Parts: sequence; C-alpha cells; structure tokens
Amino acid sequence: MMTTTTLVHRVYNGPREWWREGMVYELGSPELGADGLDGLYGLLEHVRSLGSGVVLVRPSLLETDGGLDSFRDFADRAHGLGLRVVVRISGAIGPVTGAHVRPDNPIVVGREREGEGLLERAAAFLAAGADGIDLGTIVPPDITDQTNLERLSEYFTILHAMVAEHVDDGIVGADVSADYPETLRHHLQDDWLHHLRDDRLMLARWDRESLTRHITSSLSEHDRFGAAPVWRHLPSSRLVGADDPGDGRRWFEVDADLRHRRSMALLTLMLALPGAVYLRQGDEIDLLDQDKPSDPLDLAAVIMRSSATQDSLFGSPLATVRHAARMRREHDLATAPVAFVSGLTWCPPEAVVLLARDILVLVNTTEQAIDLPVHAEVLLSSAALFQEGGRLVVPPTTTVWVVASTVA
Repeated sequence: MMTTTTLVHRVYNGPREWWREGMVYELGSPELGADGLDGLYGLLEHVRSLGSGVVLVRPSLLETDGGLDSFRDFADRAHGLGLRVVVRISGAIGPVTGAHVRPDNPIVVGREREGEGLLERAAAFLAAGADGIDLGTIVPPDITDQTNLERLSEYFTILHAMVAEHVDDGIVGADVSADYPETLRHHLQDDWLHHLRDDRLMLARWDRESLTRHITSSLSEHDRFGAAPVWRHLPSSRLVGADDPGDGRRWFEVDADLRHRRSMALLTLMLALPGAVYLRQGDEIDLLDQDKPSDPLDLAAVIMRSSATQDSLFGSPLATVRHAARMRREHDLATAPVAFVSGLTWCPPEAVVLLARDILVLVNTTEQAIDLPVHAEVLLSSAALFQEGGRLVVPPTTTVWVVASTVA
C-alpha cells in the first residue's frame, strides 16, 4: 500500500495578527447585565489558564445610553490579565441551520431589541473598551426576505471603520451556515470579516469521508479569499433536543455517553487545525449543553467547581484542552500547513489522519481499536489509551496527536 499525502492548506507566512491564530472563549449566556458581568470576574483567570487570549460576551441587557461602567470595569479587568474582549451585539439564540431554521428565531435579545440600533451599540461598547464586535449568526436571504446582503455589506463597511477608529487591532466577526454557500461566499468576498465562522464541523457525520470533506471545504473557501480559517465544533447557542438541526446522522445525534467521547475527540482535532478556534463555555470540562444552567452565574459556578476537580486529574477534559492549547502554540499549528494522509500500513483507511506541521493527528472514527507503531510518541489524547503487546492502542472515538516522525 502506498502512503498518500494530500495538501489541503498551505503554510501561512503573512502578518501575524492576533486574530489569525487566537483561541476565543465564548461566555454562554446570551443575556448578560451588570450583575452578571460583575459576577464573572473570577472566570477570567480560568479563561487565561486555558491558554485563551480572548473572551466573547453578549451583554444584551446593558443600556448603552445610561453609561457602561460595569462593562468598562469588566474590560479593564480582562485587559489587566492580558485578555481581549469581543462583544456580541446581535445573533440567534437557537441554531439556524438548514431546514430547521424557524421564522420565529430571535435575532436580537434584551436591549438589542428594545433600544439602540446595531451601529449605535457597537460604537458604545468600543468606546467603553471592547476589542471587537461580533454579530452572531446571519440568517441568509434564503430563509427570510428581511436579510438584504447588499445593505448588510454597507453596515459591515461602517462597522470596520468604527472598529479601526477605536482599536488599533480590533476585529469584526459573525456566523454563517455552510448550508447556504452563496451567502457564505458573499461575506467572505465582499465583507472580509476577521472571523467568519461556518458550521461545517457541526454539519459533519462521524466518518472519515464526511469529516475530511467538511474540513477541506472550509479551508478551501477561506483560503480562496485570504481569510483566516475559524473553527467551532458546535454553535454558540444551546443545542438540545428538537433544536438539533441535523438529519439524525450528525456526529452529536447519539446517546450522551457517545456524544461525550465524540465531542472531546472532535474538540481535540479542532485544536490542531490552522487559524482561530472558538471554545464555548463548558467545552473545556466536557459539559453537555443540556446540563448547563441557564443563569450565567450558576453556569460559571459549575465551571469553576468542575475545573477545580479536573485540574488535578491527568487526562481530564480540562487537562487535555490546556495541553492541546500549549502544544498548539509550541508547534505553531495556527499557521501550519495541513494535509490528509492515507495508505499508512498500520492505520485502517476508515480513520481520519491529517498532518499539521510535525504532528500527525489520528481520529479513530472506526469501531475497532487501532495499534500505533512500536515507537510512536504520543503528545496527547482525547481519551485514555491502553497497551497491548508492547504497543499503545487507540480505542474507537478517540483522537491522538503523535510526533509524525515516530510513526512514518
């Protein structure tokens, strides 16, 4: 069998702006007010400990015309810890993908609905210390005639100028679904957002062909227009029950135990991909969406309690995320070339194998355990490995990072 390496993303050698390679931590509540922000100060240390340099918040309950002292204090505290703050001022609460888009999905909440317009809120938060503005999910014109892409592009032009006026290296971000490729290309080509997130990882099924195709497509679209790849393995909103936008065959549409393993395996794969990565609050401790309290302070308390427990556990989800973030920086994976590998004699063809610089990433999407070569040097794993006959064995639904030269 011949080993084949298929390059799908070239090394990035351009300017090293922070947003091209950052890890963004998304606070889970879509409705934060002054009390919520004040109560989240302790979480900022946790965010920094993960290796993230950016926190995304959605303070939709704050009135900008009455002053933003609570947000200014929050931003100052974050900046003091070396964290940037991006504010989401619009976006969908529930998933807005494919045939399951609902016409009554709210795009704005809190004061976003009742008070100032989008640009007015953006200007106020930027003046109060925000490092960027995020518009959340853009509902495509295929779904609602209220979305006018040309008018939206005019807003983006104004927003870009506004961000540049307040922040030397600020960003503009948004979500768009890969289910609507023309809308995605429009925003990539005409609006040039720093972080344009698609949902291809969420749309993927748990098999080599689907994961390979979705990752390749996302890289290809972003590379085509010189945009930084941006990844999230599930949407920022809560994904539960009937809100699942798939067809019953998405990777997450399984029982809770298998979803835990798949989520950690996919998150570990995502942290090896080039570009920027979005980590949703709770992902770092492998907390399922249906188990997240709706109150932001209650959720923060759950995160802190679980983190204290997992902090001392080798191989815990928290330890895995922290280790992956450190290895990501040390091996400069955010700017690395990416190639898919096939034909390895020791690896079944149904598994996902990709090469990111000097790290080989194996995602065991098969139903069988995979024996690694005798001298394989494992850097990290999404789940516990075991030994058999002097070899490390990768169980099903597990992702490992391996020093490529030890398994060639």
